[in-house]
Amino acid sequence: MFRSVVNRIDSELTETKRPGEVVLTVHGLLAGCRSMRSLADAARQEGYSVMDWGYPSLRGSILHHAAGLSRMLCDLAKRDGVKQIHLVTHSMGGVIARAAILQSRLENRWADKCGRIVMLAPPNSGSRLTRLPLGPFASWFPQLKELSEAPDSFVCRLPNLRRMKVGVIAAQHDFVVDELSTHLVGQRDHATVRTSHQRLTRHPDAIEMTIEFLNTTCLRPAATTVAFETDHIDTVSDAHRRRVHSAAA
Repeated sequence: MFRSVVNRIDSELTETKRPGEVVLTVHGLLAGCRSMRSLADAARQEGYSVMDWGYPSLRGSILHHAAGLSRMLCDLAKRDGVKQIHLVTHSMGGVIARAAILQSRLENRWADKCGRIVMLAPPNSGSRLTRLPLGPFASWFPQLKELSEAPDSFVCRLPNLRRMKVGVIAAQHDFVVDELSTHLVGQRDHATVRTSHQRLTRHPDAIEMTIEFLNTTCLRPAATTVAFETDHIDTVSDAHRRRVHSAAA
């Protein structure tokens, strides 16, 4: 399946309006590739070659899934026809993508092929879901432990991206990921859309901003987006810097 998809991308690379530019979509927890269809279709219409990367989100750890995505990133980066690799992610998919970029050493080995990543509702500082008491079932969901809001959790100690250009879109009515938790140190742009966590991937404004960022590295917020207070961003950035420093130690 993987090989057939990559072969299809090979045939598309020179036939699109953006030759050599590939967009990988990565869905979130309790979802599948279909949840990213509207975003994928919009990227295809814009001229990108698109690959929908799926995984069993309720089984296995984030690190396990990141290893699979890492192999795909390496396979793409080794291809002469691939000039830029972009990612569009939702929720936990953003954390998997960050971990995969680090595992593959994409930013070191193929710096010239590092494009843009649009993260929709990413739990970059943890998820509210992890507050739920799981008791004896905790071992069944290792990903929830990795997404804990605790300062020493996997996601809070995950180093930030250095070369990939990051755009973040949050959902205002999100009971899974707090707006503050979506920010990432080094992000190029951030916007908040008046919708829910699950509906964000299908919201017209989120789709429009995703394509705009892929094209220009700027999320030109539509009228229905919400401004975010800069002092809150500074607070989150300071917290992230402390966590990154401790993770690198």
